[in-house]
Amino acid sequence: MLKIKYFFKQNRMIILIACIILICSIAIAFGVYAQVTNKSMITEKKEEEEKNYEALKSSFKDIFTNNINKQETADMSFDYDEIIYCKYNIQTENSGKYNIDAKVPLFKIENEVTAKINKEIFDTFARKIIDIINNATVHTTYNLDYVAYVNENILSLIIKCNYKNGSNPQRIMIQTYNYDLQNNKLLNIEEILNYKNLNKEEVESKISSEIKSVNSQMKSIHQQGYNVYIRDEEADIYKIENTTNFFLGEKNYLYLIYAYGNNNYTSDMDLIIF
Repeated sequence: MLKIKYFFKQNRMIILIACIILICSIAIAFGVYAQVTNKSMITEKKEEEEKNYEALKSSFKDIFTNNINKQETADMSFDYDEIIYCKYNIQTENSGKYNIDAKVPLFKIENEVTAKINKEIFDTFARKIIDIINNATVHTTYNLDYVAYVNENILSLIIKCNYKNGSNPQRIMIQTYNYDLQNNKLLNIEEILNYKNLNKEEVESKISSEIKSVNSQMKSIHQQGYNVYIRDEEADIYKIENTTNFFLGEKNYLYLIYAYGNNNYTSDMDLIIF
């Protein structure tokens, strides 16, 4: 026992240093483990977000079910069937001339804002149906569907039109409306960004990055001889203040839609989701 005490007394400094080194080594080991674990968790989270992002994009074509989807945050004090409904449900066919399957939604509530929206929907989509029926000279296919989402007090209406006229390429046209149910007004993109606590510069940076990525792929395909839609990466349409088609969808995701068929004979579009 005396020998042990003597040993510790003579080697106290060495033992102290050894203990400090051991403690530091353990701390460093835990630090490295925590960093590796944290990095792994971040990587897994990022991969999961990317998978979810791609899933939302690929499922976009399937969301148009011609009804209203009330999300968990929806204000249930509203009777949504009394707000928006399918005004015209038209299925008609004339062999060699046209094939029409259109469900045209309108706002049922009446005020100055909804009256303007309804007129725009009718002028853009319903009048085209009348024109096709009366004046089609080549076979025309016209399909119109919609879907609406309610997040808190915001009702988002999205209308999709598939239009094929003769030998022209198919067009897919998209029109959206985001209506504030409490204040009876349309919301613009900057109001939606504020609602989502999104930074305008960061949003524009993501838009630019994704458009450039898609365009790079399109250019590569075009060089192989295929006819694809080439984006103008510097076009003003990608500026936030010029983004007119957007909506709050399932689980409050914000979709920005650049549907090139709105102005051209193409079914191409880009979706940016936040």
